[in-house]
Amino acid sequence: MATPARHLCRSLFQNSRRVPVKRKYQPQFLVRHQATISCRHLSTTPLRRADDSSRSSQDVFGDSGLDRPSEYLTPGTLITPADLDPQERADYDLLSKDEQREYLALQNHYAAVFESEQADAALDDIVTDVDRQLEKEVEDVDFPDVGLSHREMGYWAMDEDDEFGQVEDGDEPWDDSAISSVAHSELELHREVREYTRVIAWDMPLLHQYAKPFQPPNESTPLRFRYTTYMGEAHPAARKVVVQFCTKDLPNLTEAQRLKLIKLVGVRYNPDTDVVKMSCERFEAPAQNKRYLGDLVNKLVHEAKNGADTFEDVPLDFRHHKSKQRVTFPEEWKLKPGRIQELLHARQNRNLLEASETATPDGKEAMHSYVQTMGRGGASPERTL
Repeated sequence: MATPARHLCRSLFQNSRRVPVKRKYQPQFLVRHQATISCRHLSTTPLRRADDSSRSSQDVFGDSGLDRPSEYLTPGTLITPADLDPQERADYDLLSKDEQREYLALQNHYAAVFESEQADAALDDIVTDVDRQLEKEVEDVDFPDVGLSHREMGYWAMDEDDEFGQVEDGDEPWDDSAISSVAHSELELHREVREYTRVIAWDMPLLHQYAKPFQPPNESTPLRFRYTTYMGEAHPAARKVVVQFCTKDLPNLTEAQRLKLIKLVGVRYNPDTDVVKMSCERFEAPAQNKRYLGDLVNKLVHEAKNGADTFEDVPLDFRHHKSKQRVTFPEEWKLKPGRIQELLHARQNRNLLEASETATPDGKEAMHSYVQTMGRGGASPERTL
């Protein structure tokens, strides 16, 4: 681990030395100087201070703890105020003339130190100290070559040659007493059948006391409601309710009121059957949809009976309905009773002829008997429709 640490530290220090020479290498002096400057918060006027020549370098730079060099070195390229960035230049302008000269001298001195060979030796000493510290704190990582047993190894890693691929199986151990998902489905179906069997055996006989004889609808119940059920299965179409009624079956409606009702229902009217058909699936429960349709029919009947406007000037419009053409068999094509008797006699004679041919091989005798049969009461050669 010492070699990577040495390489990392050396790379960091070399990158730091690639900074141009005309840069500030010791910014702590200006930072210390900024910390000693007093500021007036929430003031719109700039800070003004009279020049005080009695201030010493200790007041300007503070007790930074850095030793002042006894002799300032000079680098190959001097650092001037033009090499400072705007923020540094602003801080530099706040200093007095003597402080500015001392600041530039320090910057040039540190630049010269970094250019000398002593900087490389100091860098090597720092890197050596970092390596020693890392060797003390970091322990070597060792991967022991311990293979898994055949029982602990997963199914997909049994034939794996790489030791890193021989891992334990993450699945839970198989329970021999468990059943498959298909068996669970069959068991659930069996439970459902048993539940309905218990309902048939114990609950259905109790419903006999609520049974009522069927009574066909009469004139007092002209509305016919139709529901859709899916035998206990949840379906979006199960809430739909359809109502049908004939306009002529509605009580207490005159012909003018009935025509007005037909105009009100519009395309929901079938002129061939005189049936109005409406549906509703707005609400969740079928009972709510039925109640809505019942109220709607009552409103239509009430509006049809309202004599304020009879809609006599509005013609009946049945363009929405296209009648289906029904083909009927023509009456003149149907068989008359005389023609039916003629066909029956011809069929009987044909049967007799076939029977005679199978009984006697002589064809002349069979033909003679056939002619005699036709002469006694056979069918006439004329065909009538």
